[in-house]
Amino acid sequence: MSPQEIQSKVNTFMTDRLETDPSLVSPDSELRRDIGITSVDAVAIASFIQKTFGCPILMPALKALVTLQDLYDYIEKNS
Repeated sequence: MSPQEIQSKVNTFMTDRLETDPSLVSPDSELRRDIGITSVDAVAIASFIQKTFGCPILMPALKALVTLQDLYDYIEKNS
């Protein structure tokens, strides 16, 4: 899957499933500070990544990601 496809799928998930304001969804947005990801959201993100991209992500790895770009890169590297 191309980086653009990964970014598109993740951004759609963020805006549709997590109801994030689309203006906050950009590669440099910080997951916790800008988007406001909670622990419940983190579980939903981990499940989405596993189902959509076939790459598992453990909570410590997810917590280590700071920006959406970090998340895109993780998916690209591990799927």
